[in-house]
Amino acid sequence: MQDVFLARMESARSAVKNWWLLLLLGIAVFIVGIVIFTYPGVSYVAMSVTFAVLILVSGVINIALAASNRNAAIGKGWLWAGGVVEVLIGLLLMFYPSISVATLPVFLGFWLMFRSFGLIGSGSDLMSMRVPGGGWTVFVGVLLLICSVLILAQPLLFGIEAVVIWVGVSFLVAGISMAVFSLELKGLHKHFSE
Repeated sequence: MQDVFLARMESARSAVKNWWLLLLLGIAVFIVGIVIFTYPGVSYVAMSVTFAVLILVSGVINIALAASNRNAAIGKGWLWAGGVVEVLIGLLLMFYPSISVATLPVFLGFWLMFRSFGLIGSGSDLMSMRVPGGGWTVFVGVLLLICSVLILAQPLLFGIEAVVIWVGVSFLVAGISMAVFSLELKGLHKHFSE
């Protein structure tokens, strides 16, 4: 029984060694949120292309995180699933920008909803392992879920200004949530290193 526990601990330790990639992604998403509020006059088309690139990069980073963790570990399935979905959506939106422009609120809402489910699931995993701060990841995931539901509730009624505001707020919340989760993984990594 002790061997199984030690194997599980070793697996979890290797799973959190690249926590800093998620922190970089969170910082990038947060900076994009600030840029959206700083330059509200940026064209709607430019925002949709930026959104497509960000989703693609986010997917690649999630796939890299999942691939770097060879053992079954915390959130690995969420990282794989999220990464693949984000890469496919990012490529679709980059190759067909007219789709991105026409459907930006809908894609944004579903992307943020999928992200929130991943955060809630990962936070639940952390809470089950009694990692301090796991509840914050769940809380921020719920906030992100609320943002996504508000966007999806009336996507056609959003004007360009409203989309800019919701995109900016959502990116700030998403960036903070990724950073919070990465710092919790860093704490877990330190715990395993001791």
